[in-house]
Amino acid sequence: MWYEGGFLDREEIWDETREFFALNEDIKRGFYGIDDPQVLSEAGKVVNNLYGADLDYVMDNTKLPYIPVDIEVPYKDIFEEANHLLYTSCYTAHRPASSGWLSLAIHGMSSVHTNCAEDYNLPESAEEDLSTWTDIAKFCPKTVEWMKEEVEYTAFTRVRFMALLPGGWLGNHRDRDSVKGVGATNIAINNPDGCDMVLGDWGKVPFKPGMAVKLNTGYEHSVWNRSEEPRIHMIFDGAPNDIFKTKVNQSYHKIIHYANMLGS
Repeated sequence: MWYEGGFLDREEIWDETREFFALNEDIKRGFYGIDDPQVLSEAGKVVNNLYGADLDYVMDNTKLPYIPVDIEVPYKDIFEEANHLLYTSCYTAHRPASSGWLSLAIHGMSSVHTNCAEDYNLPESAEEDLSTWTDIAKFCPKTVEWMKEEVEYTAFTRVRFMALLPGGWLGNHRDRDSVKGVGATNIAINNPDGCDMVLGDWGKVPFKPGMAVKLNTGYEHSVWNRSEEPRIHMIFDGAPNDIFKTKVNQSYHKIIHYANMLGS
């Protein structure tokens, strides 16, 4: 089975990460007042006039922990392909300070080069220069077709299936020093009850199957799968097009407007 033997043996969650969950998972914090007036102003310009503002401004400057993106995701088809690849042992262990945290690149430098270029002693430009459809792409044709035909990106670099096995966990960490700006697109392909991603001082990200978000990994975060089934997401790196960026900004505008109305 996919969870038995070798590097897939599960290690007990570290006390530090267990404590992080205990302190943060039940927080339910509102978004009111998190961003300064310039960010709010630029968001309003984007909504009212597509070409009247810098489409990247909100994504580069917001301090929100995540922004949902309204896109159609054929998550059942994608899950069927991603889960089959998991059962046939195609994934690789992704990073230290984790257990049962696995990755597989559909598009990138190779299917098993799931980290950034610098981690492989390559220049930062290598990821953009060398990324292409990997050898694994032919085994998930529905996913690839959706990416090519429907995902509003002008170019992809790393696009990965990310699997967290039952009982698996990713230790609490930050991917960058600043909480200013959102990063990659994270798409929930499934998200079993009992598996949660928690952000420090914010609580759980409310993932459900098919939900896409621009995620702020400048905040300390951790994932813990306390369910009996694997959790599979996709992470998209690359260049979203103007339509995708506009959807992000429209979603941001709705979130802030609603938060300001509630004053929470």
